[in-house]
Amino acid sequence: MIYKKYLLVIFIAFNVYLQYLLDIPKFDQIITLMITYGVFSYYKEQKFKVDRNINKFQIILSFCLFIAVLYRSYWLHISDNFIYLLFPILSLIYALISNNIYNSFLHLKPFLITLVLPISKILFIPLSILITPISTFFTWLALNTFGFYSSMNGQEIVYNSPGIDVTFSCSGSGQILFSLSAMIILNICFPLKNSRLFLIQLNRAFLFTFSSNIIRLFLLAIYSYTYDYEGFSIFRYLHGGNGGLFFSFFSMLLSCESYKRLYLGNVK
Repeated sequence: MIYKKYLLVIFIAFNVYLQYLLDIPKFDQIITLMITYGVFSYYKEQKFKVDRNINKFQIILSFCLFIAVLYRSYWLHISDNFIYLLFPILSLIYALISNNIYNSFLHLKPFLITLVLPISKILFIPLSILITPISTFFTWLALNTFGFYSSMNGQEIVYNSPGIDVTFSCSGSGQILFSLSAMIILNICFPLKNSRLFLIQLNRAFLFTFSSNIIRLFLLAIYSYTYDYEGFSIFRYLHGGNGGLFFSFFSMLLSCESYKRLYLGNVK
């Protein structure tokens, strides 16, 4: 049992190291850490239950998969999407060498947790297509509501020139998927009473994150004239610097607090 625990730690460390080495986006690295915590916490809660007698076919299959993963990892490069499938495959290998196929249900929840990141990457473009015009409209509406009269042309918002261009990465879809992923992981590890409460929490997380990004776009539009400033630029700080992470942190704080209240309400 002990060596299976250390094997899981090695798989986790290997995945985290490769993602850091390839310099994947910060949001993805943070999601990876949340997934890591969720998977390890689940197995710790289950006390790393293993079966003494494992089917030989499972051992051979897991060994072949592991060799294939090592070989494929050797060819990893920046922007290689295989990195997002790495942990689910390692999780499958861990399941094969830990329990008989008849007890595979023991690994269902952690395996679902590992799928959160690749699924979020698949949903990014469809969600961005949907959310970009909505984010653009509400940012333009907020600006004009508060007296910052601007014009909107497609996904461009012009205020005192040059304004901003709301692209997929600025639409908030990445932050929304990040927040929803965290809520899904929380619900797997600490399930709410029923699906209705979970849907309520997903809606709250979406609204918190969407609203936070609108505030960020609002400020970016106002301070767009500082883009070419030498030295410190509010626009660059909020756009690509650590300032942009503040809004994601704030929305996640609200989302997690909301989840905690719903969860503790269930316990009572």
